[in-house]
Amino acid sequence: MQQLNSKILLFGEYALLHEGMALVIPCDLYNGRLDFYKATTASEKKIALQSNEFLKKFCEFVASHTNEKFVLEVKQFEQELEQGLFFRSTIPQGYGLGSSGALVAAIFLRYLRKAKNVKDELKHVTYQKLEELKNNLGKLESYFHGMSSGLDPLSIILNEPILYKNTNEIVTAKLPLRTETDENVVFLLDTKHPRSTSDMMNRFNKLMEDDVFKAKFGEYVINNNNEAIQSFLNNDSESFYTSMHNLSSFQLREMKDFFPENFRKDVAKGLDNGDYYLKICGAGGGGFMLGFTRDWEATQAKLKDYTLKKIYSY
Repeated sequence: MQQLNSKILLFGEYALLHEGMALVIPCDLYNGRLDFYKATTASEKKIALQSNEFLKKFCEFVASHTNEKFVLEVKQFEQELEQGLFFRSTIPQGYGLGSSGALVAAIFLRYLRKAKNVKDELKHVTYQKLEELKNNLGKLESYFHGMSSGLDPLSIILNEPILYKNTNEIVTAKLPLRTETDENVVFLLDTKHPRSTSDMMNRFNKLMEDDVFKAKFGEYVINNNNEAIQSFLNNDSESFYTSMHNLSSFQLREMKDFFPENFRKDVAKGLDNGDYYLKICGAGGGGFMLGFTRDWEATQAKLKDYTLKKIYSY
């Protein structure tokens, strides 16, 4: 069955839900696919059985969330679950890399009645097609988070960068040319602390009830989040790292609970010395943090106590 890469919401965490821009990129470090546990080793069988039981519950949800245009073959899904279907995945759960989005994408591509037609249509991308597909995927992914934009599974299906400009414009994007010089590096820092996306979203929604925070967040989105995306795509390093300083500073100051407590000092050190900038990845609260640096060697030395994974250099 088709293997799907994970994704990274490079920019736009929470901003996406409040009229801000977002940029999602594929991440081939982790992936997942549907499989049958009869073919697994004994050591994998426990995990496979747990996944199978979870998918049975998800199947019940899927059955009640279909529509006339995107009809899912629920009966086939049920039959294959009885045959031992599970989701074989290396994507860590609760880390911000789209584990639920990959699962939704895999289910959608296997059981959508006209999946081939959809894939053929996506060869000629239009806003209307992307928006319609994103909305339907979001309805399925809402099972995991209570609310979903659908952008994660959409980006995983397309397996290419997606720029969400606003509610009326979603386009595929071209990233700065990849190089091996490490002049600019995007990396992941593993906090070793999985988190619940829905819990963090609830926490953020609570913050947004405060008019003062809401106004500050609006300024942050317009002046820093959107600018960071535009300067990154334009490969404007000076503007980009200025925006990154402002992004990281805002999150540490106004959303500090979205960083595990023992990592806040490292976020602050990056702001002080300018060697690197750290920000939340996805919902925040744990999992991975996202890092950006112009000095990869110095960053590795200063964060030597943590596991870093380079995901993009340009």
